[in-house]
Amino acid sequence: MKKSLLILCTAALLFTACETRDHREKLLQEITQAEQKFLSKARNITLEESQRLMDLYLAFANDFPKDSLTPEMLFRCATVAASSQQEIYAITLYQRIYDEYPDHALRPIALLEWALAYDNMGDVEHAKPLYEQFLVMFPDNLYATDAEHLLEMVEKTPEEWEFFMQQLDSLDQEK
Repeated sequence: MKKSLLILCTAALLFTACETRDHREKLLQEITQAEQKFLSKARNITLEESQRLMDLYLAFANDFPKDSLTPEMLFRCATVAASSQQEIYAITLYQRIYDEYPDHALRPIALLEWALAYDNMGDVEHAKPLYEQFLVMFPDNLYATDAEHLLEMVEKTPEEWEFFMQQLDSLDQEK
């Protein structure tokens, strides 16, 4: 009786593992096809196509949270969301990468993109501390200098921006 139960459990585990692997491969294949379609259309992407691709990325991340590809899928999803003017959605995804994958190479970039998304929305109160956090946590990162410049820019007052823009205009006119 114990042997039969052990064999049955082993068979069930093998079946589940194969089914999970097949589901993973099918999702990756759908993602690849959707990405190819997305990239081939370049600027003529519909909101529905963007949403379909984001849904596939998120399905992979939710179905396989421990998979080594999951942070990348979340990052791709956030990138598509940000390019589709869905900054709040992108922010939640960048934050998820940052919070749930502390050892992943995309963590610093997710933090910087998180700050940039707030910055692009004009939300200085959220962007500034994230830029500062990036500089404290990742001072030697390839993008640390960029983060410093972005922090300087986000701290500018409207008057400083106006002066800055006037200087740029005068430089353009000199050329």
